[in-house]
Amino acid sequence: MATHQPPTSSPTTAQDEIANPINPNPNDGFTYNNGTLKGNEIEIKDEDIITVTSIQPSKHRYTILSLPPPSDTSPETKAPAFSIQTTHAKSLPDEFLKRHQFQGLPSYLGPDSYLPILISTVSGTGLAPSFFEEVLRPVLDAIGLSEPQYEVIRTESTESILQYAKGKLLRGANEGRSQTVILLSGDGGVVDIINGLLQDGDRSSTYVPPSLIQIPLGTGNALFHTLHKQSPRPSLYIQALRTLLTGTSKPLPTFSASFSPGSRLLTNEGQTATPIPNNKIHGAVVASYGLHSTLVADSDTVEYRKHGAKRFGLVAKDLLFPDSGAPHKYLASVTLVRNGKEEVLERKEHTYILATLVSNLEKTFTISPASRPLDGVLRIVHFGAKSGEQTMNIMKGAYEDGKHIESADVAYEAIDGFKISFQETGESWKWRRCCVDGLIVGVEEGGWMEVKMGKGEEVVRIVSDL
Repeated sequence: MATHQPPTSSPTTAQDEIANPINPNPNDGFTYNNGTLKGNEIEIKDEDIITVTSIQPSKHRYTILSLPPPSDTSPETKAPAFSIQTTHAKSLPDEFLKRHQFQGLPSYLGPDSYLPILISTVSGTGLAPSFFEEVLRPVLDAIGLSEPQYEVIRTESTESILQYAKGKLLRGANEGRSQTVILLSGDGGVVDIINGLLQDGDRSSTYVPPSLIQIPLGTGNALFHTLHKQSPRPSLYIQALRTLLTGTSKPLPTFSASFSPGSRLLTNEGQTATPIPNNKIHGAVVASYGLHSTLVADSDTVEYRKHGAKRFGLVAKDLLFPDSGAPHKYLASVTLVRNGKEEVLERKEHTYILATLVSNLEKTFTISPASRPLDGVLRIVHFGAKSGEQTMNIMKGAYEDGKHIESADVAYEAIDGFKISFQETGESWKWRRCCVDGLIVGVEEGGWMEVKMGKGEEVVRIVSDL
């Protein structure tokens, strides 16, 4: 379930009530050189600026909204303490205004669109609620959007976004309603929306794909890194907010992953196993088996999530250099599909099998260097059983702009789809776990997973700065 928050602010007072105002008595002494605005003991860098507004009524002609680097962190999570700043000015240099001034609401935020804001309380290190209150709400106020022009929905469980998409969001789409979802979550929130819209298969002839705007508050944020320009801005959050204000909505390619009937979706740190509706999960980022899926599964605990993206490295050490000596060899028969033709790999022992629609799984982890944003091409990276040291050396290349694909041990190519027939024995599915966009599926002994690209159907659109 999700909770719907009542209106809390008025757009007519937003300009004067944003937190941390600077320069309350503005003058005309600003200069702008080399990407830095200076004046009246104030210095603001381009990389910290979200936007500049001049919306009336306001007692100041211009208001600069910026998000400086955090000066404090939580001792437990090392999470940034968000603090938006506003600077008032009577006049600003033309070059500065040309670069940063707000040009009006984009169509996807217009009055004809229903605007839900989904706040995932469980994504990443739990930053979404504070980011909304401290940053996003003031930005929306500043551009003239306030409740009830949008609806705030806070998740109450890991099922909240999925259930919302299956219910209200799908009904609106089937009625032909324009909808834009501002999603404060990681990639898991996107996959939940896609599955909620597709799970029951009852889309109408008047279906209008919702647009998604992702504020990247997950762990890896692969979709965000792939669908946004390489930016000199050190803050993902500033880039996301600028995309919110100036982006373009485009169709998001998807794939489907089908599973044998005995497969189960694993949640609650692997303690809960539930049947998969229609034995199918839809995704937009990654489908994997082997080291990657085991890494994601084993690190998806409350304790590990406190470490953010570093959780993967902590678990990788245990998997690649176990006390028993050699890392596990994943046993499976793999069939690749290219141009409608099937090829069964001779290799039956594997370390890494990963297919993806994106280039980067993390900002600096380029798993598929040939992938281009929204190109709709599924590419697979795979290699056979290796020692821990060999695997480490291969994967280091992914942090060097994708040089791992240059290794003679690594296969990398575009495919239409693939199928894995699992040959691991035993009741436990520890070594038969797959990952689909962060969701973990345990497959029964003798079971299988089959991944195919979507059939050109447009399920959702996503807003990016490309």
